[in-house]
Amino acid sequence: MNMNWKGLAALGCALVLIGSACGRDDGDSSSDSDNGDSSSAEDAFINPSEDCDTYDGSAGVDGDTIKIGTIRPADGPYAIYDQVTSGLDAWVESTNANGGVTAGDGNTYQIELIKENDGYDPARTPELAKKLVEQEGVFAIVGVIGTENNKAIRDYLNDECVPNIALATGSPEWGRADEYPWYIAGLPSYATEASMWTDYLQETNPEAKIALLYQDDDFGEAYQTTLQKEIEGTDMEIVDEQSYNPLSGGSTEAATVSLSQSEADTFIVGLGGTPCPATLTFIPETWTPETFVSTTCSGNTALSLAGGKDLGILIAQAVYDPADPADADQPAVQDFLTNGAAAGLDEGQLAGGISSVGWGFGALFGAGLEESDTVDRAALMNTLFSLEDSSFGLVRDEMDITTDGGEDPWPLEGFRIVSRTADGWEEMSPFTNKNGESNEIAG
Repeated sequence: MNMNWKGLAALGCALVLIGSACGRDDGDSSSDSDNGDSSSAEDAFINPSEDCDTYDGSAGVDGDTIKIGTIRPADGPYAIYDQVTSGLDAWVESTNANGGVTAGDGNTYQIELIKENDGYDPARTPELAKKLVEQEGVFAIVGVIGTENNKAIRDYLNDECVPNIALATGSPEWGRADEYPWYIAGLPSYATEASMWTDYLQETNPEAKIALLYQDDDFGEAYQTTLQKEIEGTDMEIVDEQSYNPLSGGSTEAATVSLSQSEADTFIVGLGGTPCPATLTFIPETWTPETFVSTTCSGNTALSLAGGKDLGILIAQAVYDPADPADADQPAVQDFLTNGAAAGLDEGQLAGGISSVGWGFGALFGAGLEESDTVDRAALMNTLFSLEDSSFGLVRDEMDITTDGGEDPWPLEGFRIVSRTADGWEEMSPFTNKNGESNEIAG
């Protein structure tokens, strides 16, 4: 890793941007712990002595063990994403088996992971987050799945000054780091992903007639809003759109059949979970649009549910695919396959394209620890908000990973467009980085 933290001497205490909200009091504030010398690190992003009513930067650290937590759907229609947590769990097991994480303070730590299940229901997430923080005493939360689920606990975690790292969602909401500096995404922005789709269409089908099926929440609406914005002033047109409630338990069949009557030549599926590959099976044989699906739906495990209807679909791809022969020799892929297997992942999980995402979430957390001079919550977040020329997990080498606090809070801002083949992916458009553009794209 080559990651720099602006203001290392401060050990995580520095002048915060005016107006950021992370549980601070605009009047006098106090801290329950020693936050270091804030006067010596004015370039860092978070200063807990000013931002937090109470602050325990080393909570969850017990000797040589760091306790973290996560929340995921272990049941219901989105239980497929529990495999993300399996990957995170495997990263923890592998890291511990290989000696642990050597943090920037020179000490080596074992990681303990506590998992909770909200069934992808955001009404259940807050209670579980409070349990992790107040009863289990975790240092940080890593890899929580779901846009609405993360939104449901955002105010609480920021008020408590508890890191929420590698969010398993690319909602544009995570670009609001000035307001919520204790959150950092583990996926690219869905808005940036949608922008890559429209860039590709502008080159290949500038008069595209688009049918859009989107999830009726912030996840799907990010695609809808960005597509509408990106095609303004072009000859492209959204000729029909349908929404789908992910908690309804229903099918997307009727919506897909309805969209097929629109005479669209392009079909965009802004869905996650099993409803996404299921939708591909509902496309009538008489309708042959160019079809884009969300990157959250692009792993082998998900696409195997499409009954062969995944061939030819297009995605915006940011990471290596451990099941793609073209990526097999990549060191990051080899590391995942070897150490993931040793940590208990089976062949389906290794090749599924979902567990590898969770592995990457753990790697981002670990990389932050390695580059923080102290094992402290604010120090970790300041590290992650000042990445430079970094890499972690299975992120493609072409990705230019940089962050800069509230100015550029997105670690991943690049994609290539690829088409699904019988054994992997064919590149249709080369990798493009949009560093610093994600918030502007989202509007």
